[in-house]
Amino acid sequence: MLYRAVYWWCFPILAILLTILKYNYTGTEQTVTDAAYGLLFLTSQLFILWIYFSAKHKKLINITDNHLGWGDVLFLIAIPFYLSPVNYVLFYVVSLILVLLYALTTAKLITNNKHIPLAGLQAALLGITMIIDYVTPSLSLYDDGWLYFLIN
Repeated sequence: MLYRAVYWWCFPILAILLTILKYNYTGTEQTVTDAAYGLLFLTSQLFILWIYFSAKHKKLINITDNHLGWGDVLFLIAIPFYLSPVNYVLFYVVSLILVLLYALTTAKLITNNKHIPLAGLQAALLGITMIIDYVTPSLSLYDDGWLYFLIN
């Protein structure tokens, strides 16, 4: 906690456990397809972020040096192995907004720390979301059916 660090090998274990959970509900084909869509979305987001920061600094940069931690990236790689594509995008956007609100709120209280514990806060939000998913039978994070039901 002091260094806000986590062992890198925790993320492959998380991805494996989330894959097993999703596989039990959807099977191999859906699990692999959904993970591929989620990873494609994440890759495009990281590419756009890289282009933005490279243009801003007027040179090619490595976004994991100063802007985004490896734990953040590895966590975002692990979770599409459980979430459906629409749920992944929804979780990604909502969690970034909530983390931003948290960061803006705590910035007034803590002025000496400019780092945001993105992966840790997103992991807490995912845990809360998975608990809500477990106790609410109509909600399913591994399937987009509940979202389509809300739209219709």
